[in-house]
Amino acid sequence: MSSTNSYAEEAAQRWPVEYVESNLKLKSMSKEDQQKLFKLGSDNIKDIADAFVLQKGADSVEVQRLVKIHYNWVSVFWTPTKDAYIGLGAMYVTDERFTQNYDKYAPGCAAFMAQAMQIYAQENLSN
Repeated sequence: MSSTNSYAEEAAQRWPVEYVESNLKLKSMSKEDQQKLFKLGSDNIKDIADAFVLQKGADSVEVQRLVKIHYNWVSVFWTPTKDAYIGLGAMYVTDERFTQNYDKYAPGCAAFMAQAMQIYAQENLSN
């Protein structure tokens, strides 16, 4: 079994309703639109890492604008509440698979992203 399949199985077990909704949304998109969406996500991570390296504050206008893009990207698959989005950010730090995805651009970026997501959620989202 590939790691992608094990991630899918884990997501289906942990978040069954959201997993189904996310898959339906993704399958309704053309392959080209899927590629554009995943490129947007990758580019966003790189932009956030660049802001981190430049020592922008997690609460800065620039970083919060990037986090809004991230939130909107996540919302294509699943629309998180305030607590859920904060929890997602925490998972970026506590789950090594997510940490590696951010920290490969800049060590410490996952923790920075979690902090920025918490600020965004507290200021912009409700439960």
